Amino acid sequence: MGALTVVSPTRPVLALTTHPLQRCGAWAVAVLAGRAQPDDVTPDDLDAVAATLVDDIIAVSVLPKNPDWWKVLFALYPNAKPTHAKRGRDAASLRPLVAALFAPDTAGEQAHPCAFCAAPATVLWAKAHLPLFDTPHAVNTLPPRTAGWPVCRSCRVALWALPYGAWVTAGSATVLMCANPAVERRFVIRNVTRARRIQQVGFTGVPADASAEAVTLAALRAHSADAPVDAVLWSFKNDNQEAWLRVSATRQAIGRLLVRIESTPAVRLGWHRLRRALARHDKNRGGYTAIARTLFADEHGSVDRLLRALHHEFTEPPADPVAVDGWRRLARVYQEEMYGMDVERLAPARRLVVAWITAERNPRGRFNEYTRVAGNAFALHKLLMEATARLYRDSGRPADITGITPTLFSTGPEGWRWRAQLFFEVVAELVRADVSLSRKPDEGDDADEDDGTIRFDPTEEEVYA
Repeated sequence: MGALTVVSPTRPVLALTTHPLQRCGAWAVAVLAGRAQPDDVTPDDLDAVAATLVDDIIAVSVLPKNPDWWKVLFALYPNAKPTHAKRGRDAASLRPLVAALFAPDTAGEQAHPCAFCAAPATVLWAKAHLPLFDTPHAVNTLPPRTAGWPVCRSCRVALWALPYGAWVTAGSATVLMCANPAVERRFVIRNVTRARRIQQVGFTGVPADASAEAVTLAALRAHSADAPVDAVLWSFKNDNQEAWLRVSATRQAIGRLLVRIESTPAVRLGWHRLRRALARHDKNRGGYTAIARTLFADEHGSVDRLLRALHHEFTEPPADPVAVDGWRRLARVYQEEMYGMDVERLAPARRLVVAWITAERNPRGRFNEYTRVAGNAFALHKLLMEATARLYRDSGRPADITGITPTLFSTGPEGWRWRAQLFFEVVAELVRADVSLSRKPDEGDDADEDDGTIRFDPTEEEVYA
């Protein structure tokens, strides 16, 4: 029987589907083939990429010790014969097994629509040959009365090219889905380069402070002037005990946010200072991963990571008013772009709280009192009532906050965001006015404080060998 060749003016050789794993793999095939997009891949390109996969799999599987790249393959395909823990180490024996994974569909056999792209497929694959997040000791069960899923040759190649296009560790993989193909391509290009380095020197040869979030943020920044899009990261892991699947995403407005951060010096400085603060807490090299993750929310997340990180820093603000103002401006820009917040509505409440704190000879006590209730709607409500009454008795001119109180005292994430922003505004105003409070010593400026760019990814300018 000969190979099955489907000629269709409307069907490309390699489809880009909406399945996260196939989509990442299809981009990886295109990048490995030197094509601009998956639709440009030719039959010869597919043959060449398949041959590369065969050679790479065999090269790493026959080694006496299990190198890092084999660990990547094992995590994704723990039950496939070429990558199984008990596989043979003879290249001549492994080559037919690996080559068979990417053999063309056979003419004359009954074809079924590919489970991923609907192209005619005569090969049925079970879980053993598909990227999965399961223990290698688990039985590869299939739905009742099912021999496997039909997978066409192009998608079979794409699914095993996945490790090149995904952000991989020794036990997990993360893929990106984005409505902007240029962002997906940039993400995959960086990961293909990283995969080649892992193959050469292992994980010790790649930057430790990079991450899927940092690489994604760099790609989003590069295309921030394009139409607004969000980015979704799918991460899955096989840890031989309990597998997991996690989904995190940005908001569509992230492009506008990145433009404003980069175009506004004060906001950019606030971003740099927050990155440095997060680096101290996480003890990593530059804080790039930590700050990138503040712009991603998991599917169950109810509180913004960026606002929470800023709130943590504001509880013990540095004495430098420039840094505190940068953080306040960063929070403002974030709230305006992500939630459409009109921060100026908080001005009366800010004036009221600041006036109440500074009316005391030693304002530290009142500041601490405000800090304790700043995030709680009921407690803040009570404090503002007392502050208004006190200022009215003392000066007769408390600020009118009736326009913001319904929003400020509302429950749920929205109310918390407004209260958090009020806290940022109050602290920045106190620091700007040099109100005497117990503070941390001034911290020295770094030489690279503001170099004009947002370095979401510490390896963005690195030229790989």
